[in-house]
Amino acid sequence: MSKSLCQLLLLAAVFWIGVAQSQPAQADAGPKSVELSFRDFFRLPVGPSGLEISDTLRQADGHSVRLVGYMVQQETAVQGRFLLTPRPVQMSENADGDADDLPPATVVVTLDPLQSDWKVPHVRGLISVTGTLSVSRREEPGGRVSWVQLQLDSQATRGMNSFELAAYLHNLQHRH
Repeated sequence: MSKSLCQLLLLAAVFWIGVAQSQPAQADAGPKSVELSFRDFFRLPVGPSGLEISDTLRQADGHSVRLVGYMVQQETAVQGRFLLTPRPVQMSENADGDADDLPPATVVVTLDPLQSDWKVPHVRGLISVTGTLSVSRREEPGGRVSWVQLQLDSQATRGMNSFELAAYLHNLQHRH
């Protein structure tokens, strides 16, 4: 196996277990995270003005939140960030350009600034992320505009023990 492939698998394993698995509560952990759901993003029913950001989402702005969703599978991973949606999405940026299938409730998740050069490999299935929520219009690198961003906590990634690594590698071999 090539060195770069081994490094990519190790990064995937570290990220998968750090983000996709529940983290044990720590005694010195800061304020409790608010559980947020994608269905809390917009006022319902949708009115004549179209989608409007909900009061729930506005109130969560600047607070620590926990959000469960699907990592968007992109052709090319972007350094230091990934997209999270309420349903599985696969993007074909080269073929589709700006015409993608991203739902309105898409969150740009950014890694800790010290990890801004990491390319996050795709993780299948539901994942749970915890971090500080920001609700604002932001132009991302590449020109995409986002309205909701989540800055991951600094401890969002951690090392795996040998059992967790074996389970992750087994999962890679048995994709359905």
